[in-house]
Amino acid sequence: MKKYEKDQMQKESTLKNEIQDLKCRSMRDNLLFHMVAEERDENCEQKVLKLIEDKLNIPNASNDIRIQRIGAYNAAKTRPIVDKFAFYPDRDRIRQAARQVKDGSIGVSEQFPREIMEKRRKFIPAMLKAREEGKEASSGSTNFSSIRVSIETVSRTVVRMC
Repeated sequence: MKKYEKDQMQKESTLKNEIQDLKCRSMRDNLLFHMVAEERDENCEQKVLKLIEDKLNIPNASNDIRIQRIGAYNAAKTRPIVDKFAFYPDRDRIRQAARQVKDGSIGVSEQFPREIMEKRRKFIPAMLKAREEGKEASSGSTNFSSIRVSIETVSRTVVRMC
């Protein structure tokens, strides 16, 4: 009976990992736009395309598949807008351009499954602490799948998330 339980737990773990991988893959072409003013019954597509053209200085960026707000409308909160791109290079070009905007008027980030975001939140304090100590610490790869600290640190462990 214990062997059966162990096998079932292993299968369940494998399935969870596969589902998480599929979620990551389905979201890899998405960007989230934060702090974009929201009105009831708005046209998100026009709003995002205007933002990309005006703030990021990228004209004719209309290779999007779908643009929509996430969640139910709440007048007290501004929901992020998710933008699914048809071509990864377009998504990456917009993400890189958004990094150059320093006025804090908008935020652009990659979209990840909730489970991944919860795991990553646990590692942010370690990254910030390493930076405070003068060590080079970053989110690792472009999709924030790990936290890396420079070779001079005590631990050279890279923790993979996605």
